[in-house]
Amino acid sequence: MVKERMVELLQEHFELNLYEARAYVALVGFGVLTPAELASVSEVPAPRTYDVLRSLEKKGFALSQPGKANKYRPVHPKNVLEKFIEDWQVRVKEELEAKKKAKEELLDLMTPLIETEVPKYGVERVWVVRGIRNSTLKTQEMFEEVEKEILLADNGYIAANLDEEITKAVDRGVNVKIIVSKQVLPRIETSKIMDYYKEGKLELKVLDKIELPMLICDEEVFFALEDLAARYFNYETQVWIKDFRVVGLFKGKFNEYWEKAEKV
Repeated sequence: MVKERMVELLQEHFELNLYEARAYVALVGFGVLTPAELASVSEVPAPRTYDVLRSLEKKGFALSQPGKANKYRPVHPKNVLEKFIEDWQVRVKEELEAKKKAKEELLDLMTPLIETEVPKYGVERVWVVRGIRNSTLKTQEMFEEVEKEILLADNGYIAANLDEEITKAVDRGVNVKIIVSKQVLPRIETSKIMDYYKEGKLELKVLDKIELPMLICDEEVFFALEDLAARYFNYETQVWIKDFRVVGLFKGKFNEYWEKAEKV
């Protein structure tokens, strides 16, 4: 079990493949090995031992001693693992900077496309969004673009996790009304939403149960289809609609909830 765990850690965190990890563990255990000896004491196939040991040497995990039969010994684990992490930190920093530069360049190149007169969503007025990550991104986009009004009836995720986006909209002058279910209320007691409510910057009410959660931003509505199995696996299906008639129907339902709800 200990040997298997060492092999697993080397694979997962130090970029060795299965045979390289097994070979390095064997070298650490036996000290010095020839390719033939490695095949006999490890689970590295004999035809692969030369290639695997040369690869370990190239990656800095082993040293070779030329001779009639090449011998290999391990670089001390403390030295090689610390060196790997140091190099990895430099590499990650460089990759992060490269990604940031690429992001800025892409935004510069794509901005003219976004700002054309072609509707952002084409001629379509209905979109299906699946998965918690995609739903969150779509919700954030709605909050960033809303100009006049946010109506939120929430029994779970939005109020508790996107309070920053909601309060930023308030700061832009957007009128905000929020209804949360009683089970959500404790999760927002220390949030910026509650602070803004106490300061009179937004309206907040609580309802025992919200059968149809919804988010309305101006002439757009976003709501989830009822699917308990999908919700369990965080793959809930949400529907986005941009149509003033549909939004009007949802506003009617929201107003029903608002009348029944109590002030916090």
